[in-house]
Amino acid sequence: MVNSPRFLFYSILVHVLFVSLIVMSLDWKSKPTPVPHVIKATMVDESKIKEEMEKLRLADEKKEQLAAAQQKKLDDAKAARQQEEKKIAELKKKQEAERRKLQQEERKRIDAEKQRKAEEKKREDLRKKQVAEEKRLKQQKQEQLKKLKAEEARLEKQMRREEAQRIKQAEARKKEQERERIRQEEARIRQQQMAEEQRRLDAAREREYQGVVDKHVEIIRQKVSRNWLSPAGSMAGLVCTVRVRIIPGGEVLDVQVVKSSGNALFDRSVETAVFKASPLPLPADRALFDRFRVLEFIFDPED
Repeated sequence: MVNSPRFLFYSILVHVLFVSLIVMSLDWKSKPTPVPHVIKATMVDESKIKEEMEKLRLADEKKEQLAAAQQKKLDDAKAARQQEEKKIAELKKKQEAERRKLQQEERKRIDAEKQRKAEEKKREDLRKKQVAEEKRLKQQKQEQLKKLKAEEARLEKQMRREEAQRIKQAEARKKEQERERIRQEEARIRQQQMAEEQRRLDAAREREYQGVVDKHVEIIRQKVSRNWLSPAGSMAGLVCTVRVRIIPGGEVLDVQVVKSSGNALFDRSVETAVFKASPLPLPADRALFDRFRVLEFIFDPED
């Protein structure tokens, strides 16, 4: 729409030029005219055209300015309307929030009222329950008191009967305890005599066993001495104590010098001699083997 006057202007200009050319052509063919005169007429026409063109340009600019001003007014009005709509929306949002808040507060108030009434009902029910419970307990206490008195009377009769029975049983127990005491005393004397006899027999058996043990220890020590080779150097006066672990059959498992002679060569020679003497002679009675599982003896080559 803004370009329509300009299009109209160009259309008129083309038609004017076309008509001017036709007129000039006819005048030039019918009667010759001086060239300066024709040039002047052309200049007058062009100035009018420029003047018309300037008017049209100014008109276009004015229309464009009016259109821009009108568009600005429309834009401002649109912005103002949008701003107003935004304010209205915010106001509605605020009113809606306030309405919801009021609804929530009202619901809270209603809930609080319901809760208060429920609490009051609960307290009333509890009070009634307590009253009923107190009444029940009072009746129960009266019944228990009646039963207790009856039970006391029954127990008193029973206690008298039991007391008489206890006296009778106590006399019987006293007689039985006296008889039991006599039996225990007789049994104690018999056990004491048997224990004394057993100790005598054990001591005799221990002396016998110890004699056998001492004899075989001496035999073992002599066998170790026969297998002992004196190391180089002076070994006079050296003595050590050895501990030997033995298995049934007399085989030596381990030898350890538990009390050294002070000479490492002498101690090692004794350990070697014990291993060479294996198996060691043991008593024929296997009951005595426990005394030889771990055996300690003093090795003195000069003994």
